[in-house]
Amino acid sequence: MKRIVYHLLLFSTLVTHALQAQSVAPSTQALQASMSDTDSIAYSSSASQHLLRGTLNAAPLIGIGLMQTLHNKQVRTIRHEYTPHFRHHFDDYLQFAPLATQLGLRLSGVEGRSKSVWEAATADVVATATMLAITSAIKYTARVQRPDGSARNSFPSGHTAMAFTSAALLSMEYGDRYPWLTPASYGLASLTGLGRILNNRHWIGDIITGAGLGIISAHVGYWASDMLFGRGMKRLIATEEDACNHLRLYAPLTRSVTLSSGASSWSLQGRHAGLGIEYTPTQWAIFIKAQADLSIYRDHDEAQDADSRAHEKSLSFRLGVGHDLQLWRGLHLTASATASLRCLVLHPGSTDITLELTRSRPTYSAGIGVELAPRWRFTKRVGLRFPLGIDYYPSSHYWTTPQQTLRLSPYSFYGGTALEVYL
Repeated sequence: MKRIVYHLLLFSTLVTHALQAQSVAPSTQALQASMSDTDSIAYSSSASQHLLRGTLNAAPLIGIGLMQTLHNKQVRTIRHEYTPHFRHHFDDYLQFAPLATQLGLRLSGVEGRSKSVWEAATADVVATATMLAITSAIKYTARVQRPDGSARNSFPSGHTAMAFTSAALLSMEYGDRYPWLTPASYGLASLTGLGRILNNRHWIGDIITGAGLGIISAHVGYWASDMLFGRGMKRLIATEEDACNHLRLYAPLTRSVTLSSGASSWSLQGRHAGLGIEYTPTQWAIFIKAQADLSIYRDHDEAQDADSRAHEKSLSFRLGVGHDLQLWRGLHLTASATASLRCLVLHPGSTDITLELTRSRPTYSAGIGVELAPRWRFTKRVGLRFPLGIDYYPSSHYWTTPQQTLRLSPYSFYGGTALEVYL
């Protein structure tokens, strides 16, 4: 515990020195920069309008969290297959790191959004109290059981809500002046949410919903601070444009099916969780794409409505190019083509005695794929996509039963959802 607190304080000190070094620019240059951006700012008439804007931006994230509850068991199954014994308490402390950084910067005299320490402290206290009240009320009303079965207070994740409250408070206080702090703070908050999943304490839907509630709570905190200190009029806020960011991160959760050749009812069912990045170089019409996926597979016989209990696990990497087409404000269609490499890790035992089924599949296989992904960018930083694609793996994968030998089709079809973050 002492070591973690020490590292948090050290991180805050380093950030303070970096920001102070960055802020030593002449005041005339800052004035010229602000004058050159006069076309890209708009005036908010009141603190209430600022609160409404923040709430509308975060509300879709809560809706996505409710949608992602459909993937709860899928993500838990993948977690059990790859890290069944993961136990670490970093998420208990990392949730406070952005807030500790914000307070450290204010106490060190680094100028931010608030004019005094009291204004920032008021926003922090109100935001934290709001987050605790909302999450506690939902937890003990919904009474969703945790993945580890320890209690019925899983939804939403309080740790993740606190982490994103902290991240939003740091971003709102210093993000306009030091833009790199925004992705850094939300990155730490995302690691907290990932830790809750890895520790088997929360479902994926708990995490995303908690993130949305945390961001809303931070806006409530600054709304209360602005109203109390009379700073709600004529605040400058950046205009949110629908320009395509050069860098996008996304986390797909998909399911796939690969049919067997011929008239057989056997198929290979896949569940996948991944992390991808898309980068569009300046003045390029296409983007470069890279993605890594963790997958588990299960054999399925539709005729008997039976699943094989033996799993297959694989790690796959994709690299390719694509094009993003804007259909309407906030609505896009992404098309991409990729080359992929899949490494198979067989579950102990390649024969299912119950189904009298023997598998044969290469350890490494290369393939190609195409994907269409409608996506909705509902805020400046966050969006949702729906990937739909086909993969082609010309590999020799087949099953052997007492009656026949079945060959797997080289084509597999997949679909799902993916949360996006624009950097």
